Amino acid sequence: MAESQEIHLKVPYYGPPIPPSQTPSRNCPKPPKCNFDAYSLLCTITKITTIFLITIGIIVLALWLIYQPQSIKIYAESAELSTFNISLVANESLLAYNLAVNFTFRNPNRKYSVYYERIKAQALYAGYQIGSIGYPPLRQGRKDSMPVMARFDGRTATEAAGTYNREKAEGFFYVRVKMYVTVRLKMIVIESVKFKPDVDCTLRIPAPGNSTSLAAGFVRTECDVNNFS
Repeated sequence: MAESQEIHLKVPYYGPPIPPSQTPSRNCPKPPKCNFDAYSLLCTITKITTIFLITIGIIVLALWLIYQPQSIKIYAESAELSTFNISLVANESLLAYNLAVNFTFRNPNRKYSVYYERIKAQALYAGYQIGSIGYPPLRQGRKDSMPVMARFDGRTATEAAGTYNREKAEGFFYVRVKMYVTVRLKMIVIESVKFKPDVDCTLRIPAPGNSTSLAAGFVRTECDVNNFS
């Protein structure tokens, strides 16, 4: 009996095709709902901020290259020594001075106004500081000139008696005025970084009481402005 069944199974089958057995369908789980993610939000805000700052930087750089600023100009219009003499007190040379200088600050830029955050002026004679003054913040418009007055008054110890005697005989004293300036430039709403130019003025001033040098007078002097850009 078993042999007959085995022979029957080996006989070819010519009936209709038997459909393949279907695997039972599985329900796909739904993706979980997205929860609030503070870290992802922070990353998005950081990316947007970075892109914004880069864009602003590119715009500012482009404007800077197109409208590259010119250095400010500073002129000493007049200078007068009403007092300038050396006296010996207790074996110490003291220089009494009263110096007045009228400066003109010139902004040659058509596109930029200037904000002077800090101005400090020092007067030096023969390498020795004889006075120092400071100024409040100042604003200057485009293509504008403004007067700035400097007055140095006092007494100070000095070792420049030799230079003093020689220049007094010549009729002119050489006084150096240095300014330490901190400025920002502004175009519309865009402000530049801080600039710290060094201003150096060597002034040839008539000696008090010398009629010849006083008749020659003071010559308008342009100051050197360095490290502006």
